[in-house]
Amino acid sequence: MIHGSKTMIAECYDRLRQSGCDGCDRQDACAALFRRLGLRMGPPQQRRSQSATPARSRPAGLFTTILRAIVGDIEKRMAAAAKSPSPFRREAEKALEALLPAGEVRMEALARTLACSRQTLYRRLRAEGVTFEALLDRVRRRLAMRLLRDEKASVKDTAYRLGFADPAAFSRAFKRWTGSSPRFWRGKAVNPARPGS
Repeated sequence: MIHGSKTMIAECYDRLRQSGCDGCDRQDACAALFRRLGLRMGPPQQRRSQSATPARSRPAGLFTTILRAIVGDIEKRMAAAAKSPSPFRREAEKALEALLPAGEVRMEALARTLACSRQTLYRRLRAEGVTFEALLDRVRRRLAMRLLRDEKASVKDTAYRLGFADPAAFSRAFKRWTGSSPRFWRGKAVNPARPGS
């Protein structure tokens, strides 16, 4: 589908540069695309008469507008997906969380737990817009904050429960996530400064 869309866009761009949309058998498809993107597509003659730009610059401007709308739509969908993970992603995160204390932080182990192949897991995560590494990072970060704040686990215990080989590696990851050390962050999370102090 994506390859077909690229071909269609390239052909449309060439047609626009040469003669405009007149006589194109894809006008209905373009009009549907414009409607879906919330854009208005007037007849070519109206666009020509309203535009004072040279004919060569119009196609680039038109496709820039279309591409910006497409990118905006993709960004909205990605933001919505990040806010509300799918049932599969929630299941994968829960399974990964259970694997962490044993040090099983490989994609193969997660695939076995979810009863699918590594390739299937890779494809499903990619469809969610996330990599295994990003999923692992997200689960570790969320669990680390819960362990340090709510359960008041030591930094060393937290590191091992998250599947890190040593506490120093966990401290580096935590600093990347939050900008502070685990001990400092826990101190602020458990004993926030009082207003006016």
